[in-house]
Amino acid sequence: MAVIRKRGKAWYLDWRDSKGRHNKSLGSISEELAKVMLKRKEYELSVGVGGQSSDRIAFDKYTREYLAWYEHQFPSSYNTTEIIVIKSLEPFFGNVLINKISSKDVEIYTREKNAQGLKPGTVNRKLAVLSAIFTKAKKDGYFVPDFKIDKVPDLESKPPKYYTADELQLIYDHDPTHAHWWKLLVNTGMRLGELHQLKTADIRNRSIYLISSVDARTKSKKWRLIPLSKGAEKSLQVFDLTEEYVLPRFHKDSIKTAFQRACKRAGIAKGKHGVHCLRHTFASNLVMNKVPLHTVQKLLGHANIKTTEQYAHLSPDYLKDSLDGVDF
Repeated sequence: MAVIRKRGKAWYLDWRDSKGRHNKSLGSISEELAKVMLKRKEYELSVGVGGQSSDRIAFDKYTREYLAWYEHQFPSSYNTTEIIVIKSLEPFFGNVLINKISSKDVEIYTREKNAQGLKPGTVNRKLAVLSAIFTKAKKDGYFVPDFKIDKVPDLESKPPKYYTADELQLIYDHDPTHAHWWKLLVNTGMRLGELHQLKTADIRNRSIYLISSVDARTKSKKWRLIPLSKGAEKSLQVFDLTEEYVLPRFHKDSIKTAFQRACKRAGIAKGKHGVHCLRHTFASNLVMNKVPLHTVQKLLGHANIKTTEQYAHLSPDYLKDSLDGVDF
């Protein structure tokens, strides 16, 4: 038997098992989440922790199988997925059997993340991982929930953030040690993961060949070619191109942190401290210089032209040309 009680601002979970009576603080959470925790404990008491049959498996047990598979299949994006699973999904869904997770549970999880102030895109990435776990578990022969996980609607529409020439110079000036890293990214539009996995041998014929391999896949899982601009060539002159990889073997998170610190020292607005803004800057300047969207799509490696179209409004003539001659 298990019950929940509220004392002050915190919820508490009381239950009895073969070892006696237990009392656990759930912290200052919502009543809905407290009820989810109660439901989970009642289930544990009825089947035993981790209890399962050959076609049923606890969520937190299966996620370890999933992560082991994912690391082999998608090594370039493994770290991000691992964080979502271990720090967000497992603490919430715990050791409940996967097939016992209901649409209501997912709805409460989503509301909790929204209440934490997470942006729709961030919540949707977590939900996408959860959906992928269900899909893989079904392929592996386990029972899974029979409902569709809906995305959180994003009611805001904002232009992509990019740097002005002055802002870029400030970043370079405040991080001379790594300035050539940032210059190469902003002059090629590469993702950080692509630069991190770029081998010196793949810079040839005045071009960068971004290869999608088993160990280092591109996001689209397809290779692409980026011709070297003058800015990219200048930045490459500072790199040690005698090593196997263009970048030293730092962890990607260390590179992100270095960029964030450079932006902070340079006085860049907090909302533009992400290294991905360098990619946005590359794309934005191409469009504003009237490079066709299809060409921008190929250079960025977007699988869908709709992703590239977010930059369309940046061209002063992109929409204006369609209105030339209109005089009612």
